Amino acid sequence: MKRYKIGIIGTGMRTMFLVNEILKKNEFEIVALSDVSNKNMELLCSRYNLKLDKYTDYKELLSRKDIDAVIICSPDYYHEEQAIAALSLGKHVFLEKPIAITKEGALRVLKKRDESNKILIVGFVLRYNKLYKKMKELIQNGIIGELKTGWVLHSVGAASDWYFHDWHGTMKNTNGLLLQKGSHDFDIINWVVNSKLKKIVAFGSRDFFGGNKPDNLICEECKEKTICTEAIKPRYITWEKANGEKTNVHYNVWRNQCAFRNEIDVFDNHQVLLEYNNGVKVSYMECHYTPDDNREYIFIGTKGKLKLDDANNTITVQIRNNMYDRNENIVYKNLQENDGHGGGDEHILDAFIEAMNTGIQPEAGGEAGLKAMQAGILAYESIKKLKIINL
Repeated sequence: MKRYKIGIIGTGMRTMFLVNEILKKNEFEIVALSDVSNKNMELLCSRYNLKLDKYTDYKELLSRKDIDAVIICSPDYYHEEQAIAALSLGKHVFLEKPIAITKEGALRVLKKRDESNKILIVGFVLRYNKLYKKMKELIQNGIIGELKTGWVLHSVGAASDWYFHDWHGTMKNTNGLLLQKGSHDFDIINWVVNSKLKKIVAFGSRDFFGGNKPDNLICEECKEKTICTEAIKPRYITWEKANGEKTNVHYNVWRNQCAFRNEIDVFDNHQVLLEYNNGVKVSYMECHYTPDDNREYIFIGTKGKLKLDDANNTITVQIRNNMYDRNENIVYKNLQENDGHGGGDEHILDAFIEAMNTGIQPEAGGEAGLKAMQAGILAYESIKKLKIINL
């Protein structure tokens, strides 16, 4: 069994939970961390009783010849730079989505991947979640006939917590939430439809977040924190480590900026319509001030309709045998696992290991990352120019 020495760049909340899955893999040995914050690195190590080398400059980590692969979980605007640097130094790369925040940046990452002959996997964990894999399998096998149309509703009830109290709230850092958050969904849509994007048109607005509060205002110091619906409240998350022990972390330690500060310029409401070369049309709605957290996927073919309900962990298939016979329901339940992203974290790491062992680029690789980010970028172009974008 090949054992890979791993360096991790970025040690925020995403890394805190992903490390739990990495530690379960005998094929991985974490040897070093890099983050601009020593406090973040110390916190992660303390949760898992790890003694690791720590670097505030990621280039020092990458300069180590003993490191075989890196996992990049830094903010989006660092992804391109750090991925190219890692590939240039002969490291395999697990890169959190999006692959970059510009199309040109993503193409540069892919070019360096090809030059380096190293593995690049993008963090599209939903592809490795059994619920989503089952949806793909059923549609591919023709259970609803020939796929024709669909719509996806992504309700982001926790958006304030995740996207408007920190760096995610500005376009300069993310190029928009359709790229940062929506790239998961665009990837799944692309994966299921299995065709090239032909046209895209979109509408978007900022309806709820942002405002006139000072950019340096934090929840703890705000006079309105007791009445504000979006004020960060201290709370702890407890989980079971790979060795069976329990640990916890102050959940909001990284995010406490005001969600109504002046600098926020990303949209919190989006409607996108995509048309593919094979004629399939899919609408996508992403709203960041709904009361629920859920992804709902509906696809319709010539024989029936499939609905995935992430929150309820179900897939329902309704068959249209004829105009009067359309009541048959086939239900798949409890396919998701209890670990990160419904098991997606565990299985995407397995895919990374397999790709490194075989030298074959993974399914959720650079090309998938490019296509997903392209949809997000073109959607914003459509919103800005008030026009249909033809590819």
